[in-house]
Amino acid sequence: MKNKNLTLGILLVALAVIAYFIVYSNSGKVTTEKDKLLDSPFFKVDSATIDKLEIERNGKKIVLSKIGIEWKVTEPVDYKATQPFIASAIGDLKKYKLASRESDNPEFKDRFGFNDTNVAKITVYQAGNPAGTFEMGNATSGPSQTYVRKPGDKIIYRADGLLRMNFVKDDLQEWRDKSIISIPKGAVKSIEFFGPGGENHKIVKDSASGTYFLGKDTANATIADGLMNLLQNFNTQYFYDKPLNKDLKPNYNVKVVWNNITTEFTFYKVGTEESNPKHVLKVTGINQLFDVDENYVKMLYKTKKELSKAG
Repeated sequence: MKNKNLTLGILLVALAVIAYFIVYSNSGKVTTEKDKLLDSPFFKVDSATIDKLEIERNGKKIVLSKIGIEWKVTEPVDYKATQPFIASAIGDLKKYKLASRESDNPEFKDRFGFNDTNVAKITVYQAGNPAGTFEMGNATSGPSQTYVRKPGDKIIYRADGLLRMNFVKDDLQEWRDKSIISIPKGAVKSIEFFGPGGENHKIVKDSASGTYFLGKDTANATIADGLMNLLQNFNTQYFYDKPLNKDLKPNYNVKVVWNNITTEFTFYKVGTEESNPKHVLKVTGINQLFDVDENYVKMLYKTKKELSKAG
């Protein structure tokens, strides 16, 4: 009887040890005795030497490169990148850690976001050389947590300190810096407006008082001040990457004189919508064209009636 109880006890202990080292759940999660990757990233980086990021998702790829001290989008276009977005991504790469091993069952990869349309492949370069690559799946329900794995690997981890939105944008164009120009508020000397039907009017700043005049009359101060604020932080809605049709004639033109510089904002109507048609914006000295709508145009172009003191 004692031998039978001893055998049963040994069997129970063995089962408990097995259950401790490998536990499966309905989610496909697996826990092993110790995963050497836990509490560390897939590969270590020095944020000061990271000089390129490649992000691939759903058949599209964007390359972000550090040129001098500035980051740029270098593929599929060549344009200035949104610097804070880069800083957030690099910050995550430096601090994140693999917190837990979630699954090694290939049947559950879609559940964690590793399907063809959702998974993103991130490649990091340091001093011109590849430092490592990993794949990013869904964000978890926790803060700054994302499911990750090595490229094509079946083992999926939960990473802490890694935010999916810092790497994966719904539209790759979101990485591009939307700022167009910044004209100091106090530097604007005059703004001239050219509109449909030959409309033409101008506001001029009186150097002594700082007041803007529309002809001999004082311009609407609220409208004038709004224009100066807009020009000080002038951003686009989107980007237009196709050649501009040479046959197009401008619908609106706004000429700003500031610090002995003349900057023209020229709008060409390209949309057929009746209520809010699309326009292409061309700005003096900038090769990039911008995609905007008519509501945006009207933020800069003001009629004579709007600029009058009575409004």
